[in-house]
Amino acid sequence: MTTGAPQVERAALPAVVRLGWSYVRSTAGFGWRLVQRQAPPALTAGPLGRVARSRTSAVLRSAGRDVEPSEATLMVSFPHATGRLLVFVPDSTEDESVWQVGQEQYGGTYASRLAPRLDWTPVHVRAAAPSGDLDRAAELGALLQRVVDHWPEPVERIALVAHGDGGLALRAAAGVRSWTSDAWQEKVSDVVLLGTPHLWSDGERSLAVSRQLDEDLAGIVGSERADPEVEPIPGAIYTVITRAARLERNVAGSLLGSLLWWRDRAALRRRVARQLFPTATVVHVEEPGVSLANHPEVQQALIGWLA
Repeated sequence: MTTGAPQVERAALPAVVRLGWSYVRSTAGFGWRLVQRQAPPALTAGPLGRVARSRTSAVLRSAGRDVEPSEATLMVSFPHATGRLLVFVPDSTEDESVWQVGQEQYGGTYASRLAPRLDWTPVHVRAAAPSGDLDRAAELGALLQRVVDHWPEPVERIALVAHGDGGLALRAAAGVRSWTSDAWQEKVSDVVLLGTPHLWSDGERSLAVSRQLDEDLAGIVGSERADPEVEPIPGAIYTVITRAARLERNVAGSLLGSLLWWRDRAALRRRVARQLFPTATVVHVEEPGVSLANHPEVQQALIGWLA
């Protein structure tokens, strides 16, 4: 893996395979957003335990089923709980099985390598796709707070590992203010984002389908999916793991034509993008055919980062 200046990238094959869904998700309700007033950037919630209204937007998972984060249920579901929580959040189009891809080939998963070596307890959470609906962020934050409040052991440290837009969901949840004196954000030491879009572009998205597809592939999001004013969790170390190929010409780009790509447009027409995770270290990995959800180089790096 190599580090460098923050760039955007995404593995060519996964981006092409999920192109149709990405377009539908990114353009759903587009006409309504043109006339809808944006909500205030900062969301102030009441006591987080009272915010969650929908169990579908953020759920705790264990043994392939939804789990209520109560004291009794957590004791049964996590009999070997430790004070270190390793929280996994997949992309909104995936479930927790994504972390098991290639486990036979690479000698395990992130969870199976870290749990016995460093005494982390894997915790799987599913979250709905981030959107302008600020209640979703509050619900995910409320879920994480309930896990911390009712965990069988005193929580000493939390590491967040997210894949795809799961990182955007966590980012939004971290921006929800908590009234509790023991907020879950205060326990977070590390945030590792795998293939999460980390650029934000101001203004409404272009009506041109080609430009929307291009920005999706390049990992650029707008106000409909991310609030640029959300600040990083204080004291947490952020790492964005991506592929340098994201800024290079994509196979789809070659087929569709270079005029579709934002980086080929005239300088006066370029959109300015800003970093969603300004404090993050950006790490580039190669091997485009290997999923970032279980990458051998990332496995080794996590052992060092979370020691």
